[in-house]
Amino acid sequence: MQLESIFSLTSSDTPFYLFLSIVSIAIGLCLIIFGLVKQKNHKKSTLATCCIVLGFLVIITHAIQIVAGTI
Repeated sequence: MQLESIFSLTSSDTPFYLFLSIVSIAIGLCLIIFGLVKQKNHKKSTLATCCIVLGFLVIITHAIQIVAGTI
């Protein structure tokens, strides 16, 4: 099975989605940094852990979207 058939972009406005993915990766990095700073100040913070996990998930999903869109 080809990757193009699994991850197909149906829209013709691909540069917009690429820009949106890059912005989402930047937001994911901000979430991770916020979580790390919050965790440094407040030990065992649930909010900090949630921000770090959510930031990693956002980065991973949008990185896969960028790679799949360029193949």
